[in-house]
Amino acid sequence: MKKFLLKLLVVLSLGILAGSVLAAPVMGVLTPQVAEAADTPPAPPNTPSRAGWSFNLLLTWLITNGITSQPADANFVEGTSAKIDFASTYDKKVWLLDTNDVTGVTTQIYRNGAWSAYSAAPTIVKKAPTANITMDLGSNLPVGTYYFQFTVNYNGGIRNAYSERIKVTIVPAPEDAVSIGPVPHRSVIFWGESTDIDANLLPENSTSVVTWTPPAANMGSLAVTTGLVTRFASTLIDANATDERLNNDNGLPATIGATATNTVRPGTVNGSTQVIVGGLVKQDAIAGRSFSYTPAALDGITFPQGMTPSYQWTVYNANRQKVTTSAVLNNPSFSWSSVVKPPVSDRYYLQLNIILKGSGNTVTWRSNMAPLVVSTPASQLIAVPNLRFMNYVDGVFRTPTIADFYQASGVTLRYSPLTTQVGKGTYDGNNTGFLAVQTVGQNWNLSVQASGFTHQLSGLSLPTNPTLTLAVPLANGGSQVVSVPTGDAAAPVTVLANQTTNYSGNLNSATTLQVPQTSFMLTGNYQSNLTWTLTQAP
Repeated sequence: MKKFLLKLLVVLSLGILAGSVLAAPVMGVLTPQVAEAADTPPAPPNTPSRAGWSFNLLLTWLITNGITSQPADANFVEGTSAKIDFASTYDKKVWLLDTNDVTGVTTQIYRNGAWSAYSAAPTIVKKAPTANITMDLGSNLPVGTYYFQFTVNYNGGIRNAYSERIKVTIVPAPEDAVSIGPVPHRSVIFWGESTDIDANLLPENSTSVVTWTPPAANMGSLAVTTGLVTRFASTLIDANATDERLNNDNGLPATIGATATNTVRPGTVNGSTQVIVGGLVKQDAIAGRSFSYTPAALDGITFPQGMTPSYQWTVYNANRQKVTTSAVLNNPSFSWSSVVKPPVSDRYYLQLNIILKGSGNTVTWRSNMAPLVVSTPASQLIAVPNLRFMNYVDGVFRTPTIADFYQASGVTLRYSPLTTQVGKGTYDGNNTGFLAVQTVGQNWNLSVQASGFTHQLSGLSLPTNPTLTLAVPLANGGSQVVSVPTGDAAAPVTVLANQTTNYSGNLNSATTLQVPQTSFMLTGNYQSNLTWTLTQAP
């Protein structure tokens, strides 16, 4: 029920209405925890030399310079000293003008896509016919994968021996996880869709190994169970199957657990996340009005490469039986220009199938059945008028005089709408006599109650109670006259009864205010408050 308060003004001769309303009713790439070579190993900057050899002949060494024990690939922990060992031929004696003394070792490193010189400190232990060499790469290399080649210099660089290319991997120093908070890339997905889940380890440089706990088998599976990222693939439900898993108003949660196993201080930290499988949530609509719904789960969705989606909505009644509607069913957004009252209970159920077609292959992602709860709208009181009254003599409106009110029969004033609208348009408190009610097929009644008249400045009450007569236009083109007594004890009077359609009309000039003989009046404005009440039947 809605009530509107409207002020009805009468000036001694001029009624000025100043009314106002009182109240109105694709699988992502796993991020490695240890640096790995990302590219095809690069070619070394120099072709590796043939292996060196030595032969003892009559207490002297016959030597061909070269590396006799090649350096090997190695892994080091970040921040620790990285040392590489290998061996070369060596002798200080001269044989056929050839010098076999090892005079130095230089280093080349491959990083950032190019080879360059690298400062490594060699330690050379010489004992003919071998020089044992240790190259100290230092402790400042950041986590990553690098390639090296070493050059052994003989006799001041006259001859060189080039090593094989080796790979050196710097791995993070062990760092325990203090927390793990898995986060899915998409927290709501359709049945058949997949989403990556990040472990979200803290600190970010943690080296703790992450293992994943799959959800219930009927929800889906994980692509991998170890690593910083996994992928959850929800179950693909047959496109024509009836499945209880679809009968969840807001989707079904799949719980995925994650555990980080620490090494510095042995122990574990645990976390979990949920992915809601279904894609639709409960919606509300009003019978007879338009409704549209675009599932939030469609935001940011990625379809398999080479597959084209189409959309098919289905509407069910409260018993989950298919019904035919005038709604648009073949777009990503469901739309219904005029929602029909449900045939069963107060709701429908909506379901969306996303049909993905590729080369010789069709897959259907399915949503849950989400309720569309339909309510019956209340009738609304859209517009009520302000009213002003003047004396009407010989076809002309004029201001009444005090003498008019002293006549034995009193005076009858006629409604005089303003020629121009002021105030709030043509709605609440309009000055053009406009009255309007909006409904959607419910029965409704409209009544009005008028208070006694009081003087605006002094607040004194008018000694008599005038009678307001409303000339209300009807939908059939006629009108009806409704008499409304005024006074603080006056009861409400029904203006329109048992209506079932929208109403709008302007009060006509047959609307009057009959003021009985009054023994005392003050110059100025008198006003009465009109309270309009709209009631709605079941």
